[in-house]
Amino acid sequence: MRFAIIGQSAEAVVLADSIRAATVHQLGPCCVAGSLAAAMTARGIAFPLVASPEDAIIDSGVDVVVVAETNVDTSISVARQASQTDRHVLVIPPDEVSTAYSFELHLLLDESNLGILPLTGRWYAEVDPASAEQMRENVQQLSLDLPLSDDTADLRRLQLHGVDTLCGCGYEYTRVTAVDVPGADGQLLSRSVTLSASDASSLQVPPGILTFRKELPLKVFTPADFQRDQPAASETKLVITRTDGTEQHITTALQTAAGSRIRPEDGVLVTRLVDHLTNRDKCQSDMDQFSNTLEMTAGLEKSLRRRRTIDVYFDGISERSAFKTQMTAIGCGVLTYVIFGMVAFLIMAQLTSLPPLALQIARIVWIAPVVLFLFAQFLLPLARERPKND
Repeated sequence: MRFAIIGQSAEAVVLADSIRAATVHQLGPCCVAGSLAAAMTARGIAFPLVASPEDAIIDSGVDVVVVAETNVDTSISVARQASQTDRHVLVIPPDEVSTAYSFELHLLLDESNLGILPLTGRWYAEVDPASAEQMRENVQQLSLDLPLSDDTADLRRLQLHGVDTLCGCGYEYTRVTAVDVPGADGQLLSRSVTLSASDASSLQVPPGILTFRKELPLKVFTPADFQRDQPAASETKLVITRTDGTEQHITTALQTAAGSRIRPEDGVLVTRLVDHLTNRDKCQSDMDQFSNTLEMTAGLEKSLRRRRTIDVYFDGISERSAFKTQMTAIGCGVLTYVIFGMVAFLIMAQLTSLPPLALQIARIVWIAPVVLFLFAQFLLPLARERPKND
């Protein structure tokens, strides 16, 4: 397949290097800028540069568009344009990503004939799909250590990828506990995040522990560090501790904006992504998992604010559920409007002597929102439910 990369997020260099390493895939026209353009140039990745995202999307030889925009609205806009042009879409989650973003991607996937897939932490773990089931046998604990970045956006990205890596091991986590450990000067020294299942869960789920440490290296690399013949400067390991005391270490390619090294030399990453992109059922399942990861990450932030364990309840995202939520909010507003409108109408009728026509117009203005709201309820059967995966 031929890939086009659009955006500024330096994280896309992981995918670009994997495409270069794969013999059956190649880079097509790209519209990149900022840190992404600098990182690709530093690593010696050759690519044809075009002036606008439209030029890259409409190129007849492009099969997959990689959206690496850092802005949420721009990311959705480019993904929509690529999807409507009948291209597969790979999305690098932008800054300030939320469940609303995943809902928009869900809608695009429903309307598209091709695959749409977010690139998150689980894809960076070097796990052999054939041995995934055996990997979950007799597991006592999962742990992953990451550097603690002083940059808020960088830390949020690492949290998203770290949580997704643990969730990608196949366990259904529904509870998150986050604890910060400050130093004597008030500066954050470490952050511990524990993912677990609720007490009501019938399945035995080993805890997943994500730890951010200040002492872990967070190095800014020079262009020479990005040469392919250089060994990896640092590796992040997902540690699986089993009930018999043994440990299994799985290398991950989690990247930070500060420039930690990656290991996509064998092209496995892009091969796995293409396998899922060309299967709509897998795309639907992956999109649901992406939404769950965002729910867990939101629960992490809530746990830090409230300083307690947060139970996360996953609500299926669909047009129908969104419609019901919006109608509930609008209904509260309409009810408030009717109450205050009635009071205002009665006061106006008593204090002023308006002609009958003006009073009739006032009554229409008062009652019209209620009528429109009631008629809007008949639109519910038109809203679509989320397709169920077997």
